[in-house]
Amino acid sequence: MNTLVVFLIAFLLCQDSPHEVEYTLTEQGPRTIYEGTVRLNFSGETTDPCLNRFAIPIEEDSRLAGPIISSDPGQPILNYDIVTVESKTLYLTWCKFNSKILHYPHSFPRYFKFYTIKTKFNGKDLEKLLAEWGVEDSPWDLNLDGTVGGEDIAILLNGWQAS
Repeated sequence: MNTLVVFLIAFLLCQDSPHEVEYTLTEQGPRTIYEGTVRLNFSGETTDPCLNRFAIPIEEDSRLAGPIISSDPGQPILNYDIVTVESKTLYLTWCKFNSKILHYPHSFPRYFKFYTIKTKFNGKDLEKLLAEWGVEDSPWDLNLDGTVGGEDIAILLNGWQAS
C-alpha cells in the first residue's frame, strides 16, 4: 500500500485571533487520512462559548467518511462539539466547557483524525479494488461495511470517469 505523507500547516482567523492547525495527509488507496492537532484558546468570560472553529480544506471529488474523532492527547476520545462540511471545507468547532476551576486565559491542544474517500474512479482504481476483493479493513471498502465486495464495486462503477 503506497502511503504519501504531506505535512501542512494552515492558519485560520477565528474571532479576530489567529489559531493554528497542524495536520498531515496520508493517502491510502482511495482514502485520504487527515490527522493533526489544533490549539484551543479561551480568554475570559464570553457570551459565545464556541469560538474555536477551524477550517480544513478537503479534496475535490471526495466524500467525508469516518471516523471523525478528537481527543485530548493521551486521554480518552472526546467528540467535537460541531462538525460541518461546506464547499469542500470541513469545519471543526470545539466549545468552552463551564468550569469554575479554570483561570483565564487558558489554552490546550486537541487531536483530530478523519478521512475522506474519493468519488471519481478509473481503470487503475478498478484493478486495485479487485486485488482487495474479500479483504477486511481495506481502504477499498468504499461502503464501510468492513469487507471489500459487490457494493464497493457498484460504488466504484457509479463514480466511473473515462481515463
